[in-house]
Amino acid sequence: MLLNELFGENARIKILEELLTYDDSFLTAEEISRMADVSSKTVYIHMNQLEEIGILEVEKKGAKRFKLNSNDERVLALGLIETNEYLRRSNKQELTFESSEVNPEKLKQFSNYAEIEEFLDKAPTLEFSITL
Repeated sequence: MLLNELFGENARIKILEELLTYDDSFLTAEEISRMADVSSKTVYIHMNQLEEIGILEVEKKGAKRFKLNSNDERVLALGLIETNEYLRRSNKQELTFESSEVNPEKLKQFSNYAEIEEFLDKAPTLEFSITL
C-alpha cells in the first residue's frame, strides 16, 4: 500500500490503510486485524489511541466498530496522499488542491505526518478534485 511506502511499514500505517480502503464502513478490531495482518491486541491499542485524538468514529452497538472520521482534516490529508500517489503512479492526472489560506502545492511536499498536521492547522478548509 502507498502509505507504507511513504511513511514506513508499521502497524498503525497498516491499520490506517485498511480504514482508508473501507472508509464508508464500520469495522471491528478483529476485521481490521485480519485485513492488516496485525494482532488484535495491537489493533485495540492503536484504535484506542486514534479514538482519543478524534481521528475515528466509533459505533458501540454490540462489538465496538470503527471507521475514519470523515470530518477530521487529518483523515482528509491521508486520503489525499494515498489518492495522489495512486494517480501519479498510474500516469493519470494529479489531484488539484485549492486553499485560500496556504499554497496548495505545499501538500505535495510533505515528508511526515507532523508537517501534514501543521499544514492543516493553517488551512482548516481544504478542497480538492480529481481529474481523470
